[in-house]
Amino acid sequence: MSPRVVGSRIFVRLAGPVAALLLVAACSPQPSVDEIRSFQQVGRFAETIEPLRTRLAEAPDDPELNHLYGVALLQTGQAALAIWPLRKSAQDPGREIDDGLLLMQAILAGGSAEDAVAVGAGLRELAPDRVEVLRLLINARMRARQNEQALEDVASLLELEPDDPGAMISRLVALLSLDRAEEAEQALEALGEAAKRLEGGYEWEPRICGGTATFLKEKGDLEAAENLWNECLEQFPAEEMIVFSGVEFFNEIGNPARASEVLRRAYETEPTHLPFVDAYANRLALAGQSEEAERILLAATEDGFNDRRAWFTLSDYYERRDEFDRAAEAMQNGLALMGDVPPLIAAEYVDLLIRAGRYAEAEALLPSFQNEVMISNLLRGRLLLARGQPRQALDAFQEGIRVWPDNSVARWLAARAHEQLGDYDLAVREYAEALRSDPGDRDALASLLRLLEMLGRDAEALVVVERYWREQPGDPEGLLHVVRIAGRAGRRRLLDQATKELGVIPSYRGRLVAELAALQASRSGPAAGAEYIRNARLDLGHPVHEAALTALVEYLAAQGSHGAALRAADAAVAAAPEEPRFHEIRASALRGAGERELAREAFERALSLEPERPTALAGLAALAAERGDVAEAIALYDRADAASGYGRADHGDPERSRYAWQAIRLVAASGGEAEVERRLEALLVRDGAHAAALELRARQLQARDPERALSLARRAARLRAGPEALDLLGRIQLERGDAEQAAESFRRYVASRPDEPSGHYWLGVALAAAGDVEGARSELAAALEAESFPEREDAQAQLARLRGE
Repeated sequence: MSPRVVGSRIFVRLAGPVAALLLVAACSPQPSVDEIRSFQQVGRFAETIEPLRTRLAEAPDDPELNHLYGVALLQTGQAALAIWPLRKSAQDPGREIDDGLLLMQAILAGGSAEDAVAVGAGLRELAPDRVEVLRLLINARMRARQNEQALEDVASLLELEPDDPGAMISRLVALLSLDRAEEAEQALEALGEAAKRLEGGYEWEPRICGGTATFLKEKGDLEAAENLWNECLEQFPAEEMIVFSGVEFFNEIGNPARASEVLRRAYETEPTHLPFVDAYANRLALAGQSEEAERILLAATEDGFNDRRAWFTLSDYYERRDEFDRAAEAMQNGLALMGDVPPLIAAEYVDLLIRAGRYAEAEALLPSFQNEVMISNLLRGRLLLARGQPRQALDAFQEGIRVWPDNSVARWLAARAHEQLGDYDLAVREYAEALRSDPGDRDALASLLRLLEMLGRDAEALVVVERYWREQPGDPEGLLHVVRIAGRAGRRRLLDQATKELGVIPSYRGRLVAELAALQASRSGPAAGAEYIRNARLDLGHPVHEAALTALVEYLAAQGSHGAALRAADAAVAAAPEEPRFHEIRASALRGAGERELAREAFERALSLEPERPTALAGLAALAAERGDVAEAIALYDRADAASGYGRADHGDPERSRYAWQAIRLVAASGGEAEVERRLEALLVRDGAHAAALELRARQLQARDPERALSLARRAARLRAGPEALDLLGRIQLERGDAEQAAESFRRYVASRPDEPSGHYWLGVALAAAGDVEGARSELAAALEAESFPEREDAQAQLARLRGE
């Protein structure tokens, strides 16, 4: 079955239900509230949404209408949109508890756990013995990592329901998270006894098995934990909780082959279970078997069992691989199998069209969201941002934020718009607001830290990671940020604590060692970095430690030890010949040793294992540039840029546009001025904080558009683009007659390059223009201490004039 549907049909399918409902609203009597209730009683929730919207437009504060609307949204999978009406209805006397429970469900599904805890705590005061309140509050506290408070609520629930298995499992997980091993062991025994007493207790056997294995791991007995996980998986090979927890365990202990085997067996046991299909396919794709992965996913769409969900799973697969056209096409097929399309699902499709660059199609669908103010503004803003219109995009995002101030996505997108405009302080503020709205948002964290570090605001970055660590203590990615930033700031105690916590996660040890080695190298040179990695005694032939091997080879090459670098890379390739990253590392070692032809073969071997791998394409591009084949190098960098999937959300990579930038440098070196301008403008649309690109574009515009050149140069200088940006900014300011500002820019340039005579010369010129004759003489004299520099004759003439000679 082909994953392609005629493009124009999707508009009919998306807009049709909305248009039909609007037509009924315009031409037919509105159903009564009693009729709406009767529709919901028989499960026809989707059909009540539009009539309820119409009624709410006339009576926005009506508690019954808000209740029914919230229920309809919640039941149709639109939990985030249900929060607002349910919050309103829960304020009505008599509805506080029941609608408060619905509100908690909506927040847990579409908001933040902390917000759910706040609602649950209020409900607990109103109904201290209500079991449903306690269960949801425990769930919220566990998600918010409030383990101590969760234990108190568990104790209260077990007083009311002594054998409640969910509460007992929550108690076990909380105790394990708090490293209270003895109590966890007692909780595990109690759970086993309770399961025997419960009717249908066999249903809890997998959880008890997995809980016991997890307990053994947390206690430090990895061998016993591994044995028990193998027993659990043998007994329950297709139990979802056991399968995915087992996969996580084997990944953490550095045994990805066993994790893959677990997923393969689960898929073969239940080949129509979409979570297994999805996980196994993605595992195959990561192993370079993308054709087999796609075959499995397409088969799921053809078996007639999973219908639209299989297409959506396939769409997610393509989206993760940054194949946005194919993701949109797969989603089209899923939507075509639906009746009424919920706005949030339709919005996902439009978002895919935008990321695929299919702007006209996306724009044609925007009227379908005219009654969904938040969604409409987000999509319109996304489209404008993609088209390089950040000012208009910001207006749309801010309109959405006015409707929903705590929407982290809107805040994050507004920050991106501010970045494109060069309003970096406002971007920082919006990224921080996104993180406040969703404390576990890794994208917001990475984006905020990247920008703070580029602006030189390291103290603020340290505060951000400390707060994130407190709120998300179990997130290893957050710990990596703590290690990097605390290490650079010299916060030894914080660094040691984060290192200790991250070091017990096997799958992160390689990255941790690489970060710590980088700190050593920054202080004492590459030899110190290489020594640190060697002393860590990692198995560098294991793919999970590839970050440490990459760093080791780089440090060895930097100190000229090319033979040692190649031996380390060869050993890794011999240990894992199907790992594409190891072939790339070997290629880099060969390139450093001057073996360019062998390096090319190694990069191509990596590509044979994972086609369109961006790092391998970039390696081939660098080799092509070295041999003088500029056209081939540019084409390869363009492929690497496309393969790296820039169209997805920015995950805070400080080198996110590196391949596009490398291509621009090559185009510039070959004299293609117009092409350089086109490429620079495209890069700055997607990366408004690329300091080097800002500087180069400012140089191009210095004569033609001095106003924009000044703006771009200021942005580049703020982002610590380097002394050249300060020199450029100073010259533009001087040309505009802003002598005092120019002098300040040149002072900063001289501070960074005190031995550069041209810097002293330009500072002298600026000081003279600002009326500081004595300062100008001093700087010009300092410049003339050098025997040769481009402005020497002019410096002599200027100094003579200032001395009255």
